[in-house]
Amino acid sequence: MRERLAALLPSLALLVAFAACRGRDLPFIQAGDALAADETSVASDDVPESPSPDGTEESTAGAPTDEDIEGGMTLDPAALLAPAMHRSCPSCARPEEGPISLVVSPARPVAGHPLRIFAVADHELDVERLTVEDDDGTRPLAPIEAWGGPPWAWAAMLEAAPAGRPKLCLIVRGPEASTSCVRVDVLTDPPPAEIPLGSGVWPIERGWDRSAERIYSAWIARLFLTEPGMSAGWRPLHQATRDRQRNLLWNHLGLGEDEAESPASVAMAPDCGDTPYFLRAYFAWKMRLPFAAHLCPRGDPGEGPGCDGRYFTNLAPAFDDVADPVERFNRFLADALARWIHSGTARTLPEDEFSDFYPLELSRAALRPGTIFVDPRGHLMVLTRWLPGTEDRIGTLFAIDGHPDQSITYKRFSPSIFFYSPKARTGGFKAFRPVVFEDGAFCFASNAELADDPPSTRYSLDQFSFPDAAAFHAHVAGLLNPYPPDPVLAFRDRMELLLELLVDRESAVRHAVEYMESTGWATVPIPDGAAIFATAGPWEDYASPARDLRLLIAADELLGFPQLVRESPGLFRMPEARTAEQLDADVAAAWEQGLRELSFAYTRSDGGSWTLTLGDFMDRLSAFELAYNPNDCPELRWAAPEASDELSTCSHRAPAPQRRLMAGYRGWFSARRQPSGP
Repeated sequence: MRERLAALLPSLALLVAFAACRGRDLPFIQAGDALAADETSVASDDVPESPSPDGTEESTAGAPTDEDIEGGMTLDPAALLAPAMHRSCPSCARPEEGPISLVVSPARPVAGHPLRIFAVADHELDVERLTVEDDDGTRPLAPIEAWGGPPWAWAAMLEAAPAGRPKLCLIVRGPEASTSCVRVDVLTDPPPAEIPLGSGVWPIERGWDRSAERIYSAWIARLFLTEPGMSAGWRPLHQATRDRQRNLLWNHLGLGEDEAESPASVAMAPDCGDTPYFLRAYFAWKMRLPFAAHLCPRGDPGEGPGCDGRYFTNLAPAFDDVADPVERFNRFLADALARWIHSGTARTLPEDEFSDFYPLELSRAALRPGTIFVDPRGHLMVLTRWLPGTEDRIGTLFAIDGHPDQSITYKRFSPSIFFYSPKARTGGFKAFRPVVFEDGAFCFASNAELADDPPSTRYSLDQFSFPDAAAFHAHVAGLLNPYPPDPVLAFRDRMELLLELLVDRESAVRHAVEYMESTGWATVPIPDGAAIFATAGPWEDYASPARDLRLLIAADELLGFPQLVRESPGLFRMPEARTAEQLDADVAAAWEQGLRELSFAYTRSDGGSWTLTLGDFMDRLSAFELAYNPNDCPELRWAAPEASDELSTCSHRAPAPQRRLMAGYRGWFSARRQPSGP
């Protein structure tokens, strides 16, 4: 094992994997509202070729046209587009509504029914209690749930709201002692089941001020809150929003919108390109905020999509014929967002103001839940938590991303997941551009105005100033870890991160097997050449060529870690009284321990469980260059050796012609690079 480590070059520690995501490659509304289904993307020579994690590359090989979408496109573009082209607001200053934001849910509470209050602040507070005051006096609410930051949040549930106008308060002690309260009108009887709708998907009752952004971050953080070391995932996204404990706005509108058994409940099944938009639209719908999304071609990693200023909004009359408010929102998601938004929409240059996103500064204040990370090849992730490093813990950023099989999985910050290239200025950490609805029209904050914002939302180009990917990742790691981490602890953390990727893959393989069984194992055709990384249909959803390529690169990064410690000791906190030789032995011992102890299980063809250790995976790296075909049994998907007990239960193999093609494609995997196009 030591020989294998020493044979690897130091640069392996800096390898990265693209996280590209096709999304739904849909026609772009060109001038004159004509539909163009011949959209293409041009690979940039300035962006190094690297793999994507979810089976996609920025190529249009096999891209679905409008006719490929089930049911076809019935939406009239004229009813979707905003009546005015993109325009900057004369002044998009968002007023500060005080240091603490208080939210009560549902919007129209009913006596005797649960009522939740949560408070959000941009900095940590010494919260004494949350209270409710009514005709019977003042009493504390317990227990208080807290999480953060930034922003920091506190929540409590009142199981039976009192009738009348109770007052709910957050009491802070210490140097910042204060009491913040809100009065609530509690209805005696439930409101009418149906809310009459006018034109548009939902009305606009307030604006995206700093308080709304603060609440949005806290909502995202709680929705996806998972403690370190615990696995999490949802399939599809509405599995999370239907969780009453996670979703602070569960049934906020009183329509039964988040109840699975409701006649009409919110259905959200986005892929990676849609996920940030679905979350933003869902929150805006609940809170009656303005929402707009620009229509852009896919573009390329170097120059971006070249949006022309057209966009659609929540006031679009395209769905006015749908009476039920929940179904109308679902139609907006499915027929507007999912059809017209793709991963390239967020891949705009930092100077481009015809965009839904703008770049942020690299600071703890800015890298908050709801911030997105854009891979320049297309994939999008949504940050959910900042976990600062301590002496006993490696600091990290948590994020979620969507996949073609409709699953939502967790990711942690690492070079192999958060791709960076100084030559591709279309990626990086970004925030939604504030949209304002005033005087009956939509307008968007300009970059110049955003440059004067506070650090949490400030427009900044500083993340494009790094000379290379290593400097970028080192800077972010430094923010997460105020002082250098212990090298053995850091090595163990990277092993656990690789195991998390393997657990994610286990879920993906299981979903693929479920699909294959539902079709009686009807053969899924293999695309030709580089299209294995970029296509549509079952292969896109259930094959794993790029996911496996990402795993291989992450494994290489892990194998290169001991040499990184030896050659860059300044990145780590060296244990006292330990020589370089002793430290090397400590790292090697941690490696051997991790190989034995870190493990996961997958389900074989006969329904039985088989456990693989991290060491098993590392020993099978070569075989994983041929383990991505959904027509293979799960044993082969996990590279079980021929003639082994593990493989004895295998009941399906990919057709021989497909395996011959895969053998021809193997060079891409052994070279750890993905072709730039078919």
